[in-house]
Amino acid sequence: MMKILAAFDSFKESISAQEAGYAVMRAVPDAKVIIKPMADGGEGTMEAINASLGGEVHTIEVTGPLFNKVEAKIAICDDLAVIECAQACGLELLKQEEKDGIHTTTYGVGEMILYAVEHGAKRIFITLGGSSTNDGGVGMLSALGIRFLDVNHKPIKPCGDALDEIFVIETDSYALKDKDIEIIGACDVTNPLLGKRGATYVFGPQKGVTNLEEMDKKMSYYGRITSAVLGYDYRRFAGTGAAGGLGFAIISYMNGRLAPGLTEIAEMTHLEEAIMSCDLIFTGEGSMDRQTLFGKTPLGVLRLALKHHKPVVGFAGKLEDADELLAAGFYQVRSINKVIKPLPVMLAEGATNLENDVRDFMKDYQQDVSD
Repeated sequence: MMKILAAFDSFKESISAQEAGYAVMRAVPDAKVIIKPMADGGEGTMEAINASLGGEVHTIEVTGPLFNKVEAKIAICDDLAVIECAQACGLELLKQEEKDGIHTTTYGVGEMILYAVEHGAKRIFITLGGSSTNDGGVGMLSALGIRFLDVNHKPIKPCGDALDEIFVIETDSYALKDKDIEIIGACDVTNPLLGKRGATYVFGPQKGVTNLEEMDKKMSYYGRITSAVLGYDYRRFAGTGAAGGLGFAIISYMNGRLAPGLTEIAEMTHLEEAIMSCDLIFTGEGSMDRQTLFGKTPLGVLRLALKHHKPVVGFAGKLEDADELLAAGFYQVRSINKVIKPLPVMLAEGATNLENDVRDFMKDYQQDVSD
């Protein structure tokens, strides 16, 4: 019996990675289909890892970006917790007129971490995409017990605007101190904390930060005092500018590390072992083009499959630059939308269209193999 691996990312606003796998199962009922939902550290990562590892999703109330209360979801799979920082401080939680990166906070991310640890997590995987914040992680760290005090020994408001008010940093009450907790920040950007390529200048405008020079100075002050207190300096370290400096907080204060999302997810879900056991690999996401070759999920699947000489077929709702994708090593790349319809219709029909296209591919593929 043929074994097929369905290792899809989500087709955004259409079908989840898990649903894509089910579409393959329906299309090829006479094959053994292994479903490995995938993601690259962006939206849908928690859902994909949880589906692959069979964990449980917890919904909790945490502090939102504007110090309001929001609901956030955490996946806990044995001793692994998967946290999407955007669940607590994401841009999507705000209306356009509410985006104000100097006054938003990551405090809720810290609350999510506390909850995960209380529920047995020993490894915490935090995705750093989609934040509305530029607070250097002081919100998250404050929730975890680290105290950022002003000249009057009063706690600062944990947001970017108050970073230059920090006079004393107290770490004695850090909640994870003396605990054997591994912290991983899923980070696919290389921006440092400061400067023209840093958190504020590159990502600040989309978060509503208008005076970039002033905000970068505040962040620079925070970086300097952090380095003075802790005794080591990560301000220029690649990825520390992710999520408005959340990456800096993870490696400076939490003894964590930053890593490419897809690499970590593939290891967590034992993707390579699944590839080795299968005859044919299906992957894809909503759109595939030359940008796919810069670290997106289908490329990660392809690279592992090529190591073991397994054919990989990429399916997408929208397909461009097919020649470049084929040159990278894909056996085939295909658009599941054979008839162009209004976008809402194609999104609604995504699962059916994928199922039909997989079925069409298999007819040709089995004929080619038999020849």
